[in-house]
Amino acid sequence: MHCVAGDGVGILAGAVLASVLALVGPAEVIVEYVLGFAFGWMIFQALFMREMAGGSYSRSLTGTFIPELLSMNLLMAGMVPTVMVLRMLIASGTDPLTPAFWFVMSIGLLVGFVIAYPMNWWLVANHLKHGMMTVRPAGKFGAMQDHDDGAGAHYASHVTHDAAMKANPAPRPPVPVMALVSFAALAGGLAIASWFGAG
Repeated sequence: MHCVAGDGVGILAGAVLASVLALVGPAEVIVEYVLGFAFGWMIFQALFMREMAGGSYSRSLTGTFIPELLSMNLLMAGMVPTVMVLRMLIASGTDPLTPAFWFVMSIGLLVGFVIAYPMNWWLVANHLKHGMMTVRPAGKFGAMQDHDDGAGAHYASHVTHDAAMKANPAPRPPVPVMALVSFAALAGGLAIASWFGAG
């Protein structure tokens, strides 16, 4: 969820910037993708999760690049055609000064989240990404623990999860296969959006 939040902040910033600069079509999508990826990867993944990489931001950047790329591709695969269709139906959906714009973008991000969910599930299941319930190890910000009687067991399970990430078996399907799936999905989403845009 936090990675989609990061992507979403960047995508929304890109959509507003594209509107201000009167960018449309592929130029708008590129701006939204680049800013969405940058926010999601460099801030919400690498910066906020650097404690998972021993506090090293550079190591966190390296470790989160591929997971962010795969997730972002699926998010955009769902979001772009959804936004294109809604903008055809809602005339003011391109103007950031109207509620319609924020409604269109919100629905687009929601659909993108749903489309990206299986990829994010695979990334977490194969220890390539931390899930929302992962507890950060003790460090500069301290250990995050539950306040119920099972807090010790809950924290211990996540320590085990962190150890599993360091000694994880090869993901199934392999990462290159899932990368191809993500780019194929992105291409499909862009093709659908282009078809609606030409219609």
